[in-house]
Amino acid sequence: MPGFFLHPGNLKCLFPAVGLALAVLVSFPSGSAAQARYQGRDNWQMPDSVVAVLGIEAGEVVADIGAGSGYFASYLCAAVGPQGRYLAVDIDTAALGRLAERAAALGLTNLDTVHAAVDDPLLPDGSVGLVFFCNTLHHISGRADYLKRLKAVLKPGGRVAVVDFFRKDLPVGPRDPGHKLSRQEALEALRKAGYVITAEYDFLPYQYFLVAGPATR
Repeated sequence: MPGFFLHPGNLKCLFPAVGLALAVLVSFPSGSAAQARYQGRDNWQMPDSVVAVLGIEAGEVVADIGAGSGYFASYLCAAVGPQGRYLAVDIDTAALGRLAERAAALGLTNLDTVHAAVDDPLLPDGSVGLVFFCNTLHHISGRADYLKRLKAVLKPGGRVAVVDFFRKDLPVGPRDPGHKLSRQEALEALRKAGYVITAEYDFLPYQYFLVAGPATR
């Protein structure tokens, strides 16, 4: 099972009732070797910078596919603000339950958990402004079909963001190449699903970072 700890973030809490600096939910895979490969994740995942360049507006709805224990939860909750919604989407009900408990303790009242199907996020059509994948897309078989299905979920002008590990030997993240998806494979899946790349960022040392929107005809 994943382990959890809390540490202070460098953003101010958008939920005054809590009266705390924003805290970040962090998870590591179980086992000492795996845990060691995720130590210091903030240094290379750069969550503040990832969320900042996405330009998320207050009141927006963001769906985090494969949210698990919610590494990005507090950052994205802060970005959408009290009037927005952060949707933690996962097939793992136990992980979602733990995330909901910790979110309640932190006063993250704009967080909702969504128990998804393996091949469907089970989100309403036209409900989401940004769909966010971090280290998740490689887990999805039939990913082009999954991405195509997401187009109905997006609001007009909605986007999909993909962050995943380069498919090569890295000092962090999964060792098994089968748990990685190359940038080219991600680009091909997006293209097949009918998306175009609208932005790409190269500041992450071990991951590519793509932003795409549905192609207009």
